[in-house]
Amino acid sequence: MDYTDVCPPSVVELILQANLASSTAGTLFSRIASASQLDCQVAALQAVANRISARSDLQVIDDFTGAVATYARFLSPEAKAAVKEAYLLMPYSPSVALNYFGGLRATGIDIRDHLGRLPEDWSFQQPRQGAATWHQYLYLASLGDRDALKALADKIAATSNGNDATNLLQSLSELKAEGVDAILQSYANDQRTADGTEGPGMPIAQNVMIWLMMRATP
Repeated sequence: MDYTDVCPPSVVELILQANLASSTAGTLFSRIASASQLDCQVAALQAVANRISARSDLQVIDDFTGAVATYARFLSPEAKAAVKEAYLLMPYSPSVALNYFGGLRATGIDIRDHLGRLPEDWSFQQPRQGAATWHQYLYLASLGDRDALKALADKIAATSNGNDATNLLQSLSELKAEGVDAILQSYANDQRTADGTEGPGMPIAQNVMIWLMMRATP
């Protein structure tokens, strides 16, 4: 599906004029989404994937891979192939890890050979700050890597702060992989709490019950 056939002229122009080597294109997909329907947005993703290169700006990469995660379930085999090719060309930085690996997880695209062995840093406290290694290992675990899943579980087990442990467990609960339920279940009696808006929040045990129910819902 060609984006020029399904996108309004303003969006076609937006895509044509986007300079992917500049951070000015780092909000491209939010602009596309605000001015078009789903069929255009999906087609635009493939069109941009075909233009991604090693010169693409990291903000563009962050925006693009976030869109990959958003639209993954709508991608045709052809579009997914274009996305994979873009991943093989685009630069990577730990600063874009959340969306970069999120897009890979959502599509199931396997580029482990391309990535090789990335530097690891397990010193982060929660999944949204300096946690590139966490997101890398979520991706590896999503492809069935049992050692990666164990490393994630070990990180949680070594986390004493209740709020940090809650955040890590919640992130893990979103991973579609065998063995996650058992890790969550091991915290079913954990009375440490997350931070609430006014004092302590819910115990980990209560959160775990909710996450397990959510995972069991089709």
